[in-house]
Amino acid sequence: MKIDGSFMFLGKMLLFSLIFCCLSCQNSSTNEIENQEFLAPEYWKNQVLQDVIPYWTRSIVDSANNSFYTTLDENWQANSDSVRFPSMIARHLFSYASAYLLSGEEEHLVMADKLYDYLIRYSWDGEYGGWFNSLNPDGLPLDVNKSTFVQVYVITGLAMYYFVTKDDEVYDFIQSSNSILEEKVWDSSKGGYFDNLNRDWSLQNNVKSFSSQLAPVSGYLNYLYLATRDVQYLHQMERILDTCLENMLDNENGWILESFDQDWNYMVQRTDENEINVGHNIELAWMLVRAYLLNGNAEYLSSAKALSDSSHRYGFNDKSGIWYGGIGNTNPEKQSDFTYWWIQAYGLMFDLCLTSLSEKEPYVQSFLKGADFWENYFMDRVKGDSHLAVSETGEVKMGVKANQFKASYHNVEHGMLNYLYLSAWVNPQPVTLYFRIKNSPEGEILYPLPIESMDYTIKEVKINGKAFAFQMGPENGISLPQINASKVSVEIGF
Repeated sequence: MKIDGSFMFLGKMLLFSLIFCCLSCQNSSTNEIENQEFLAPEYWKNQVLQDVIPYWTRSIVDSANNSFYTTLDENWQANSDSVRFPSMIARHLFSYASAYLLSGEEEHLVMADKLYDYLIRYSWDGEYGGWFNSLNPDGLPLDVNKSTFVQVYVITGLAMYYFVTKDDEVYDFIQSSNSILEEKVWDSSKGGYFDNLNRDWSLQNNVKSFSSQLAPVSGYLNYLYLATRDVQYLHQMERILDTCLENMLDNENGWILESFDQDWNYMVQRTDENEINVGHNIELAWMLVRAYLLNGNAEYLSSAKALSDSSHRYGFNDKSGIWYGGIGNTNPEKQSDFTYWWIQAYGLMFDLCLTSLSEKEPYVQSFLKGADFWENYFMDRVKGDSHLAVSETGEVKMGVKANQFKASYHNVEHGMLNYLYLSAWVNPQPVTLYFRIKNSPEGEILYPLPIESMDYTIKEVKINGKAFAFQMGPENGISLPQINASKVSVEIGF
């Protein structure tokens, strides 16, 4: 009887296990089917063009002052918006140039032109060079000092605008602005960019934050190198990344830290439980991968993988799909209970960028979980665009649409790069990108792809709607004829 009973027990357990496995497989299959839409490149392109950009177009123009609002509440109301931030206006410039790149729709380029004209007319310091920190609604300077954050993100907007237009005037402003950063803001003795300077570029304090170091790489240097193939931008990227790895990593715990003095002494500014900014650790790992794809530096890849492994282990919850805002340094299992929109977006872009490497499946799976969290909790399906911060359970912690640090930029870059990363590395399919070439001499090279994939082909080129018998230039560039104010569409295959 004991033997028979044991067999009966084992039989029941086996049957239960089979039923459980079937149910698990069914649930897994259901989740997989539900999430398949996130792997369709067009999903993210449509998010930019339908769920993000239109809401900003309806809300940011201040017609009374011929200006642009940079502070908007959760209902898109400007209320007492009395300060205009050039960095945020330039981030919109990035967004509208990107929207034109994806769609070829003239309304986006018209808005980009207006944003550019405003920046050049009011934000540029004609006496000392660089960009004012803030303006009043009439366009007069409020804060004439120079924040590295502001300088970098104005150049970021200009860089994508140049990518789309090849406008020589835009490029002159880019070069002038970047040269000032290199000559006035970079610490020639200790390395690194200072955070804050006076109007005449004298030093305001000796703080060097992580954001000031890496934002030039993530903001504009990648895009400028891809647009021009000028090695000065690649070398500048490499110098910045080397500086971060040499001076800003916690040697004991392996995390990137936030703020330092001129001699790279760490300035602890947070409690241990949120000392580590998960978004910045993702950002550095992501930029290291992107640089590796350009220069093949194996040390960059090794450092990126180490940061990636730690960030996925402690900064990402593979059940809920959240990328946490902060974690502890000595106790990384102590995670914040909320995150910001840009951190979640960076996590998704980073996972898709990692699929350019040999092992795709783990990153595709974490992307799907993160995308599910993004869609369920961050995207505002009632009022448009996204919330600023949400809790791990999906509660909206901050719903404002725009402030000194939130504009359309992160959500547009997120959708654009997801679209291109998926098309290139996960679900290969052709993409068509659009340019409005301001002026091009005979034989100028157009490099059409703003991601670090060098393995692509040009399938078709049209100029003003007519097929162009193009010739390939170096590094998969397109040799253009002499054209002015012409619309160029490029179909790219992977």
